[in-house]
Amino acid sequence: MSENRPVATAVGRLLWPERTRVTELDRKLAVTRIEHDRAEGRCEDAEVRLARVRVATTHAELDSAVSGRSGSTVPPILEAAPRVGLAVWVVVSLVNVVVYLTLGMVSGQWDGPWVLWPVLGGGLLVLGLWSTRERDRRMRLGD
Repeated sequence: MSENRPVATAVGRLLWPERTRVTELDRKLAVTRIEHDRAEGRCEDAEVRLARVRVATTHAELDSAVSGRSGSTVPPILEAAPRVGLAVWVVVSLVNVVVYLTLGMVSGQWDGPWVLWPVLGGGLLVLGLWSTRERDRRMRLGD
């Protein structure tokens, strides 16, 4: 399977930001950050970090190069939970909308927007999963 292959699509960048290809702008921003840290005296191994930035192909490699860590291992469940949650939320939301529309068209009575509760509630749960993963990433990178 292509677990380590970088992604280049918009959906891929949203779902797998750690595997998104690095652009020249990303490299320049990383170099600027390392140079800023060196100027402030917070970066002892700037040359090593700059070399790693030049060869980084994904954002995960670039982030670990900028932070000076050899790599941070993220628990697989924390990486998969937002994606699985998003997929479940989309399916459940679509089923609820179809049921709502079917009941409304068959009976001719629209019983209020009850469909909003599972859609919005599930959306908030998925948002919480995504923000938890991003918070963990920021903590691992030391930002």
